[in-house]
Parts: sequence; structure tokens; C-alpha cells
Amino acid sequence: MNKLSYQEKCACARSNFCRFVDGQDDYTSTEKEYLVKIIVNNNLSGVLYVSSVLAAWSFVAGVIDAVLFPGIIVYAIFHGVVDYKVLTPPIVFLFVNFSAKLIYIALNLKGKVRFKDVFISALPYAGSAYLLKKFLVNDKLLSKAVVLYLKLIKQQAKEYFLNPILKRNN
Repeated sequence: MNKLSYQEKCACARSNFCRFVDGQDDYTSTEKEYLVKIIVNNNLSGVLYVSSVLAAWSFVAGVIDAVLFPGIIVYAIFHGVVDYKVLTPPIVFLFVNFSAKLIYIALNLKGKVRFKDVFISALPYAGSAYLLKKFLVNDKLLSKAVVLYLKLIKQQAKEYFLNPILKRNN
């Protein structure tokens, strides 16, 4: 961290992922410096944040899809009607969902990814994985750091959601 500029140190202090990497004992000081520079200069924390939002977004959209599409099929079977009134809600949902993702990703990652990448990331259920693959696939050290960080976040989320349930049951 000593070789970083003041701006890089400040940017690292604002990034949870950067602070996580800096606090790890698994990396040498050279590896930490390399990772911090990548995180700060490539706005990798922003990509991770957008990727996690897209993962949660896909989960919610998946639940809506799981209710909306079977509901329409059941409605069509019982009423014997398949017309534009029945098919409009899922089509509108897909279009609005895609458009909202497109705008969200474009605004949050402007200048960091090309339009083609924004478009692919906005596709249903694929965005989070695509962004992570795009930024991490060629760098083994960075991939390892991200995996460790995501495991930590997963553990924190489990504790956050499970602790109130476990306390209530005791």
C-alpha cells in the first residue's frame, strides 16, 4: 500500500472489496498492491456491486416469472382463450425488466464496459455471470480474491438473515 498514490489509497478505503484484499494474509505485499491497483483503477468494486445487484434482480424476476407464466397458462386453459390480453403482461414485464436493466447497467458502468457488454448483461438471468466472466476470467489472482470475497459476503448474508430466526427459535 505504500507505493499507491493518495487518490488510490482513498479509493481503496471507500471500497469494501479493496479493504478485504488489503486485510488478507494470503497475499504478498506485491500481490496486494497489484490487486488494489486493479480494483481501484478498473472500478472493479463497481462491477462487483452491479453484478450482485443483477444476481438479486434475476432472483426476483425469476420468482415473478415462476408465478406470472404458469398463471397465464392456467388462465388460458380454464378460460379457453389465448389472445393479446393474456399474453400482454409477460411481454410487458420482459420488456420493462430488460429496459430497466439496460439503463441501470449503462448508468452505473458507463465508460467501463462497451455497449455490447451492457446489452448482454441486461439479458434475463445472464447479466451477473457475464460481468464476472468478462472481468475475471483471465486473471487467476483476481479470480481467487473475488471468490474469497464472495464467500465472505455469502457468510455475512447467512448470518444476517439466519441469526434473527435462530434467536427467535431459542
